[in-house]
Amino acid sequence: MVDKVVGQEFQLLEVLGHGAYGCLFLGQSLLNNAYVAVKVLSKTGLDLQQLQLQQLEIDIQTSLSHPNLLALHRVIQDMDYIYMVMELCDQGDLFDFVIRDQDTNVIREEALVKKLFLQILDAVESMHAQGVYHRDLKLENVLLKCEDEEDEDDITCKVADFGLATRERYSMEFGCGSTSYLAPEHFDDANEELVPYDAAASDAWSLGVLLLALIFGRNPWQEASSADATYNEFKRSPIILKEQLFPELSVASYRFLEQILTSNGSDRPSVSEMKEQFLAIDRLLTTDEDDYDDYEPVPTAILSNATAKRADITSYDSAFFSGGTGSSWSDMVEEDEEEQLRQSEKSSHSPALSQYDDEDTDMFVHSGEKESWWL
Repeated sequence: MVDKVVGQEFQLLEVLGHGAYGCLFLGQSLLNNAYVAVKVLSKTGLDLQQLQLQQLEIDIQTSLSHPNLLALHRVIQDMDYIYMVMELCDQGDLFDFVIRDQDTNVIREEALVKKLFLQILDAVESMHAQGVYHRDLKLENVLLKCEDEEDEDDITCKVADFGLATRERYSMEFGCGSTSYLAPEHFDDANEELVPYDAAASDAWSLGVLLLALIFGRNPWQEASSADATYNEFKRSPIILKEQLFPELSVASYRFLEQILTSNGSDRPSVSEMKEQFLAIDRLLTTDEDDYDDYEPVPTAILSNATAKRADITSYDSAFFSGGTGSSWSDMVEEDEEEQLRQSEKSSHSPALSQYDDEDTDMFVHSGEKESWWL
């Protein structure tokens, strides 16, 4: 399709990437020469449910408008393909941004972290206000745009990938999203009665995990279930989030995250409340002057996840669906079995405990070949 003109306006210049159900192109407008991203989706071979999910994503993204949500400019269709013309974010995604300095174990500057996270909060707050819930918030689904490439501070976040988004706040589609970012209500041991979960509260939980990943370059646990030894210890004694997992956290940051990462979704703050509380945090990271006498450190012995994890999800990091009811057309990307096995062996330790295991170099719970937002 390179050099093809769609809608008599946009020429496809080069392939940026491809997946099982579509391809992403760099495009250019023939009217004003502006560059765009064009997501080309094939209609061929899709069943009715997949076609409906395809259309739902388009409808949802079309309905949203906010400076920190990825803009969908135009949708063009023919008999075989859908062309989604979107704004181009040429600085990659937030995952790539975070791991750029991973080898040096750099902790991001507070001012930059605050700026980026507030933009994400603004975007999700706007979605929720419009009755849309993302359900797959993670670093990989936040794209970056920069007007001045030499100025890292001149960077804008764009929340993207609405393939799992829903307009139903209370849902029975458990497991929609990325395993390490999923709230505990998505796992059987925390929801034995299978009551609907609150998608807004689930998004709030994911934002808490995202903030830790943004600051420290690693996730706190692999999954918020009884199968994860680290999460079990956190659930028993939340103070280990500061005492053992992320000692650099300030007390104010810890208290903020403690409210968000609570197992009961109804106890979590709304995204609007999160934004208000986050703005009130003076320092994200600790100083010698920090005093948290209100919290007594609890000695813990954290077990390795190698024996605790469920075998059926060890090779998956994103778009894990329980029962198949929440699967999105955009995430149905087949993986080679050998790659799954290799990644399963690679991720046999908890990334959150990498500071206690010199041999563990995987800072993120991630499945090797990163699934980009457009897949």
